[in-house]
Amino acid sequence: MQTLFDYQEDECPWYYFDSSYKTLLGACLILFGVFGVLLNGWLFATFIHSHLLIFKSHILVLNLCSASLGRNLLGFPFSGSSAIAKRWLFGPLCCQLFAFLNQFFGVFQMAALFSIVLERYLQAKFYRREKSLYFRWYWTLVGVCWLSSVIFATPPLFGYGMYSCDTTGTSCTFMWPSIQSGSRQIGFSVPYVILCGVVPVIAIFYFMGKAIRLEKIYYRSEQQREQKRLTKSVHALTVATLALWIPSAVLAGWQWLPLLAYGYRPHVPAALALIAPISAEAATSIPVLCYLASDERLRAALLGRMRRHYALLHPDKAKQFNREYLLKKQNTDYYSY
Repeated sequence: MQTLFDYQEDECPWYYFDSSYKTLLGACLILFGVFGVLLNGWLFATFIHSHLLIFKSHILVLNLCSASLGRNLLGFPFSGSSAIAKRWLFGPLCCQLFAFLNQFFGVFQMAALFSIVLERYLQAKFYRREKSLYFRWYWTLVGVCWLSSVIFATPPLFGYGMYSCDTTGTSCTFMWPSIQSGSRQIGFSVPYVILCGVVPVIAIFYFMGKAIRLEKIYYRSEQQREQKRLTKSVHALTVATLALWIPSAVLAGWQWLPLLAYGYRPHVPAALALIAPISAEAATSIPVLCYLASDERLRAALLGRMRRHYALLHPDKAKQFNREYLLKKQNTDYYSY
């Protein structure tokens, strides 16, 4: 087996994977991609129609849903079809655009996870001080997610880093790192790894621990118990999503560290090259599944958004949500006259 690249780095690498591996990769990407589009589209439509999503925190839930849905819609139609065809089908310019958007939504997902975990901590902290967070604070967090994504996705388009084909030769992504880019590549890659990987992960687990401690002490009422359930679902989806991103992190280290230490880039094991993109695609479905499992209000909104049908909930909860709907409808009818 060869251990060095035998191609120019401005061209797509051709790895010696068996064709069946690429067919399996394409099938899995399409399967998880379609599943993710259906789940996140369901949640997105629920936000438009449901009367139950009334907490300000739900703005950040929708923000994370937008990141996951964008990743789904971008990913499997291009990468899945190319994997089945066993080569990138859409040309070099589309490769650059695809890699840029892939990087954009990857940073967006991490920023959205950090934002919603931070908000859960601040919500508990402000509740202890009998204060509340303003709407403009939530929209500022959403804006920061978008801005940081643009900042960290743009430099490779201008030579600070490189977008090229991935380890399978069937998709396009950020190259870890490019020999041709030299010091400019390292100058972008190191801050990118630190600011978009290491720091957010450490901060996420720090604020998760602080939020759990504060909620145990101060949350007592029924509404605060709902906030506690939302926090539980947010923490569960964050841990599960980060776990599914581990193969991608291992894949990046597998390509990067030998080059920095020994001056060459080895071929990636076929299993790792397949698992990393599949698990990253599957991670986009995790938030909706966690909401369905852990948060009664979001579950009620998802299950009953069209017909106000709450038969799958506990009877007491179904009555409570139905009363909320009728009260809101009465107020709307009153003010319409």
